[in-house]
Amino acid sequence: MPFKLNTTYISSTLAFKLSKISEYPVTSIVAPIGYGKTRAISWWVDDCQKMRSDALILRQTIVTDSLADFWRGFCRNLREWPELEKEMSALGFPADPQTRQLMMELLTDALAGKSHDIFYIIDDLHFLPNPAFTSLILFLSDHLPERTHIILLSRNVIFERAAQMKLGPRLWELNVDDLRLGEADIREYARRSGQFLNIRDVKMLASSTEGWFSMVYLKLRSYAQTGKWPENTANIYPLIDEVLFCPLEARQREFLVRLSVPDDFTLEEAEFLWPEDDTAALLSQLTEQNAFITCTDGVYRYHNMLRSCARKKFLLLPETEQNATLLRLGQWYEKMGECCFAAESYEKAGSWDDLLRTVGQDRGLSFGPERLPLMRRWMANCPEECQLRHPRALLVFMLLLFYGRDIPEMRRYHGLFQRSMALCTDLSQQERDQLEGEALLRLSFLCFNDISAMSAYHRQIRALIPADRNPWTQGSPSVLMLYHSKSGSLDRENDEMRECMPIYSRIASGHGSGAATIMQAETEFVRGNLTDADILCRQAEEQALEAGEYSIYTAAAFLSARLALYDQPPRNGFPLLDRAADTLRRAHQYRLLTTVELGRGWLSALLGQTEQLPAWLTAEGASMMQVFPLIEPVFQVIVGRVLLAQSQWAQVAARTPRLLRASADARFVLCSIYAHLQNAVALIHLGKEAAARQALQEAWSLAQPDGILLPFAESDPCLDTLLDELAEGETRERLHTLAARFRAGREATRQEQNLLERCGLTERELEIACLAAQGKSSRDIAEMLGVSVKSVNNRLNGVYEKLGLGGEGRNKRQAMVRLINHLQ
Repeated sequence: MPFKLNTTYISSTLAFKLSKISEYPVTSIVAPIGYGKTRAISWWVDDCQKMRSDALILRQTIVTDSLADFWRGFCRNLREWPELEKEMSALGFPADPQTRQLMMELLTDALAGKSHDIFYIIDDLHFLPNPAFTSLILFLSDHLPERTHIILLSRNVIFERAAQMKLGPRLWELNVDDLRLGEADIREYARRSGQFLNIRDVKMLASSTEGWFSMVYLKLRSYAQTGKWPENTANIYPLIDEVLFCPLEARQREFLVRLSVPDDFTLEEAEFLWPEDDTAALLSQLTEQNAFITCTDGVYRYHNMLRSCARKKFLLLPETEQNATLLRLGQWYEKMGECCFAAESYEKAGSWDDLLRTVGQDRGLSFGPERLPLMRRWMANCPEECQLRHPRALLVFMLLLFYGRDIPEMRRYHGLFQRSMALCTDLSQQERDQLEGEALLRLSFLCFNDISAMSAYHRQIRALIPADRNPWTQGSPSVLMLYHSKSGSLDRENDEMRECMPIYSRIASGHGSGAATIMQAETEFVRGNLTDADILCRQAEEQALEAGEYSIYTAAAFLSARLALYDQPPRNGFPLLDRAADTLRRAHQYRLLTTVELGRGWLSALLGQTEQLPAWLTAEGASMMQVFPLIEPVFQVIVGRVLLAQSQWAQVAARTPRLLRASADARFVLCSIYAHLQNAVALIHLGKEAAARQALQEAWSLAQPDGILLPFAESDPCLDTLLDELAEGETRERLHTLAARFRAGREATRQEQNLLERCGLTERELEIACLAAQGKSSRDIAEMLGVSVKSVNNRLNGVYEKLGLGGEGRNKRQAMVRLINHLQ
């Protein structure tokens, strides 16, 4: 009987535990290397597909510690739903609560109506020891649709005790004891493989291997090959060499070694790396006789121990042969669009020109801020004369250095770029104009919110095709907060914006369109000229949408939501922000959803409705994850307003000096005004009236040269007496009028929110329910709100459930109409 040691053997106990996976949202399989985690789950997959032919099983193997790399792999696995794959790619790794919520909405919409089980397997999770990943899994376990399951494989503990308790009955755990082979298992595995062992040999194997599957397999294979048991097997790697490498022909051994360089590979990739006619034959032979090589969905993987052993042998090859293989691998990754992996392969091959060429051609699209340490290593190790041959790569380095706020190094690299341009005489004039334009744009960042100084750079640009446009506002909900840089200069700044922005937008394909209009609209708003502000805000929204400039559109939506409080009669501004969020989702502008959340936080705090506040706003360290570093003072102003709404007086007063320094350093005058105002409110409540009066005077002194009133009209009534001491004549009357309108609008909105609370509905659910109560069809509502009919029906179903309405669709809608009309 021939030996068949590649036979998959699963004990009855393990088979039973694996069969329970479909009953739990999350399964973890944790055991050291070589205990057969992947083998066990592969057996389960085969069994599952036999039992549930309609089940969808997706698999991903982690190969780096990068969340971005994980997310790219995750999105690629969603090819069953092309639109969802596109949306998830645009979303990026969901590291914060609101992005996770959006991810959940996208998943729910895509999976709605699916009656079959969906399993997502993530192997080698130990390579990604990131708390953000664990947090994501905990979130998914709470929100995944029924019949959707996550299976995690790792050498190390995945969930700490607190996370295990939070998951509770939703988690199914398998560990090393479940995977370990006992004496009966070893005997049965050997029998099925064609070997009949006596009791003494079985006991010897069980005691010497402690049930470690990889060691059992290797010893059985060695015995089958030599007729005797191997000795000195305390270290498994010599046994791998003896059993899996030595018996091979030289050509097979060389193939095995060279194909160990990538973490996994397809047949097409293997043929690229081994450009001979026998690739398929060699791969088939090795896979059939080696249980340490598996193939899943056309992707081949070495077991980690085999890969480790093979790579050690690879390092013993002549350097020229190593580099030739690494170069081929880099070329493959480059062909597949995996620019970062390509660059890393070129680095290992010492091919700096190829590395820099790849980085330059990518234009930074694959190299976000998380890659800055990697880039620094390349910059440090790559010879300067080589860098000078690649101006495009130098531009990518400059951008990453700006993200890292390393301005001196950024300027040094601009010097290298200028030298590079002088040396690269083979560039066409068009290429030269484009590269110099990108360099000037990066330098303009150093003059941020000095409009004329930035424009001086822009006016020198002859050509510019931005590679991947960041939000022009850097995610701020207000343009005025970014570009009002000197007290008393607001009108001049608006004039400069009107003069300079068209020049930039023209060369940057519409980037920043509408910025001058929205800044003037915000100026009129803070001065209390509400009608003019409303007209300009609508114009800015049109200009932004026409050019696809969604960051300006988002700022206009936030201003519209604030203006709604001053309408006659007042309106609830939250649905305007919901509508903006829907528009951003349809345009896959997910980064700007954080901006909408900032607007919601500000509006909620203005209304004193702390239950409406996004929880992440005051979470420790939230800003570092949520917002671009450039707008940190804007973020902190919003957090300050939130803290006031929560009556955190001492905390507001304590954080004021740091906020004032940050605002002064950034030259954000409006942020300074708000910081002083917030401090004044906090100090009054702390019984420090003299200090509060001084803080209010500071704010007033900064605001009055530009006629800014709205921040004071929207402040806490506790400042009314002190404000009356500062404002005089017509200014005082206008301030009183604006404050009265604001407080009336706030009260009307609060009453509407009480309806929400009684029904337990969200603003969008109430808006849709009220439209339905007016007799609008789902299609009519979808067209009015700019969303899909499916989205409207999903929201209506949520309303029915919250209101406890059952029965047929028509009856449920009629019952909802009666209830909504009664409540109103």
